Amino acid sequence: MNRNFFILVLGLGIIVLALAIIIFMMTIQVPGSKPGELPKEFVHQHEVTDFDLKVFEDRRERILQDIDADIIIISSNAMNDFRYLTGFTERQGIAVIIPGDEKPFRLFVTPWEVYTVMWTGEVYGTQGAVEKFGADQAYAYSEFEDMLPGLLEGKASVYIHRSDNMARQAVNRVTSARGQNVQINDLATILHEHRLIKDEWEIAQLKQAIDVTVKAHNYVLQTVKPGLAEYQVQADIEYVFRRNGLGPGFPSIVGSGPNSCLLHHTRNNRVMKDGDLLLMDIGAESLGGYIADVTRTIPVNGSFSPEQREIYELVLKASNEAMKELKPGHNLLDCHHRAVKVLTDALHEMGLLPDTTSWWQKRFYIQYRINHFIGLQVHDAGDYGFDDAARNNHILTPEVRGRELKPGMIMTNEPGLYFMVGLLDGIHEMFGHLATEEELNEFVEQVRPVYEKYEGIGVRIEDDVLITEDGNINLSAGAPRTIEEIEAAMSR
Repeated sequence: MNRNFFILVLGLGIIVLALAIIIFMMTIQVPGSKPGELPKEFVHQHEVTDFDLKVFEDRRERILQDIDADIIIISSNAMNDFRYLTGFTERQGIAVIIPGDEKPFRLFVTPWEVYTVMWTGEVYGTQGAVEKFGADQAYAYSEFEDMLPGLLEGKASVYIHRSDNMARQAVNRVTSARGQNVQINDLATILHEHRLIKDEWEIAQLKQAIDVTVKAHNYVLQTVKPGLAEYQVQADIEYVFRRNGLGPGFPSIVGSGPNSCLLHHTRNNRVMKDGDLLLMDIGAESLGGYIADVTRTIPVNGSFSPEQREIYELVLKASNEAMKELKPGHNLLDCHHRAVKVLTDALHEMGLLPDTTSWWQKRFYIQYRINHFIGLQVHDAGDYGFDDAARNNHILTPEVRGRELKPGMIMTNEPGLYFMVGLLDGIHEMFGHLATEEELNEFVEQVRPVYEKYEGIGVRIEDDVLITEDGNINLSAGAPRTIEEIEAAMSR
């Protein structure tokens, strides 16, 4: 009996000890964090507002200085341009700006009505339009048509956004009915030039979105492993976004293995294998609606293979060389052409690009321009400075340089190489109109033995870059870029 009693006590002791260990492990926290919270290193630390009244007042004033108009009418049909001018984010809204008027800024909005709120959620109403958004007067959205004749009385010119058919049709109805001659001008071009140069508030917004995106990348470096599905990585990314009070600015691209070669892979349903690369093209949206766009490519098991390392180092070199061109006095496409030169020279040395003077051979590897503006849209508004005739060929035409870079522009730098499975087999479909069958077959025969060595490897490195007075700042530098940095972060 004593022996049985001893075994019973020992068993209970083991159970109690195991429970204590489990409880202890469940309560372990990263220093500075509370239960259920992200560790500090994944939390954005700087306060950013969703709206600043003075920013939008100053913005409207600057735009009025650039135009000679009797009246501006813009509705929420103009989407981000409407938001840029007013800060107003509800589905329905119309802004009327009358320069020199005693009450120049008027908003037409959804009124606060209890039944409407019950079905659609909280709205600002006319009171909120005045108190939060600084309207001099605010009216119900439904009153616009009735008030428009009075607003247009005596006006000879009106600015309307080119995509704002509702506002244009309403103005045409009024002016046609009474035979009023009104010149209608496009507001979009002027707004897009203003959107191109970011003010301090916008820069703070983008810094918030980029910082949270960087933190999501860094979080994945600690959580990814073979056997997880791409959507589980996506969940980790967007978990970091949401825990910081933000959401995704566009569908997250999480492509592993052969999916890393698909430029806009969003199914995110593949199970990752040991030895895969994982390409993550993601961007959080700030409280004020500004969108980051940052891509990193990492090895799922924490170590690059020799082939993956070779392609990664090449893309990184192209990125670093392109970064040197992103400064005032240089042109928009200078960085792109420098990156393309790095990539094509190396591909030639590797035996993947037999003829560096062949447009179609280079085009087989170079899929896109490496930079685009970011802001309220992930591909933000703004003139790139090259005409439509050159648009289709500009990525391989160094003479097409685009507009001059100015301080306050924020854009991506995103070179990449993609050795898509089966891409060589589609070369006749891609370039049959540019080369003979004999030329295409010769290219495939020469390239295939080398191409197959890298087949299934896709690498993109994308950063968000602010042009400054004397150079640039890589706003996404906090996400590891070098092989050494990535492997070190994943070994923790």
